[in-house]
Amino acid sequence: MDNPLISVIVPIYNVEEYLNRCVESIVNQTYQNLEIILVDDGSPDNCPQMCDGWASKDNRIKVIHKENGGLSDARNAGLDIATGEYIAFVDSDDLVSYTFIEDLLNAILTTKSDLSACDVESFIDDTDVNLSEDAVGKVATYTSEQALSQLIMGRGFRAVAWNKLYHSSLLKGECFEFGKLHEDEFFTYRILDKCKQLAFISVPLYKYRQREGSIMSVKSDRHLDMLEAGLQRLELLKNKYPELYSQDKITFCIGCLNCYSQAVQGNFENSEAAKKKIKMFRKEIHFSLSEFSDLSLKDKYYVFASHPSLAWISSRIRH
Repeated sequence: MDNPLISVIVPIYNVEEYLNRCVESIVNQTYQNLEIILVDDGSPDNCPQMCDGWASKDNRIKVIHKENGGLSDARNAGLDIATGEYIAFVDSDDLVSYTFIEDLLNAILTTKSDLSACDVESFIDDTDVNLSEDAVGKVATYTSEQALSQLIMGRGFRAVAWNKLYHSSLLKGECFEFGKLHEDEFFTYRILDKCKQLAFISVPLYKYRQREGSIMSVKSDRHLDMLEAGLQRLELLKNKYPELYSQDKITFCIGCLNCYSQAVQGNFENSEAAKKKIKMFRKEIHFSLSEFSDLSLKDKYYVFASHPSLAWISSRIRH
């Protein structure tokens, strides 16, 4: 097997309770030719010292100390110095199986793919997480269109940066949107579109921590960034993947419904302003319920099971 250098970028902010366990899961990978980039994003706790401590113990670890700029800015800082032929992202409160890198790399090399991804397992604090997964024989290949279809439906190749291994050429000229809450929503679809072939491992090699107080559990007007990203994705799909465009319009309208529902309940910092902005986004896309007929039976079931009140979109926020 080839032995390319792989850069693993870890953005870090206010996670001293979780950082050591995260870094341990990376340092102890079965694949050892790593460049581990710990990006201290101006963390106010003991994370800066903990990063330096790790660097003193492992010469594969590089540390960046920078002023706080948010998750996108931290990842971009890591990308700026990454020298690996392949690149992975791991969030600093999550864990990865010990074969995470080896299995993702094997999937790329054996299938001659541009990118590989794995399944994800969510866990809560104090859960005993299995980091010794068996991924043998669990690899399938996809076209970019198939991967984007999965992303749209929230399965497999999800709109997250961190369950994937990227050839570095895919990331040239790319960056994470600064100041956006749903930064991955702006990023991942563009990368999948660049790929000729992708590999997916149907084993949860990435362990996603769900915790109170994380950025994604705090409601704010910035959640509407997701809708802005959705419009940008629709623009790409409209020109290149017309069938996916029809599919994604439904996903976008579901997003409008969810956000509007939260605004009606007063869960935004300025709910009236949020409702107006959601209506503005919704008017950008023409959609009628008859378009459900284009979905497969399986996808129709998924949509209606998850969002039985989808019809409310057209009657409530269209005008």
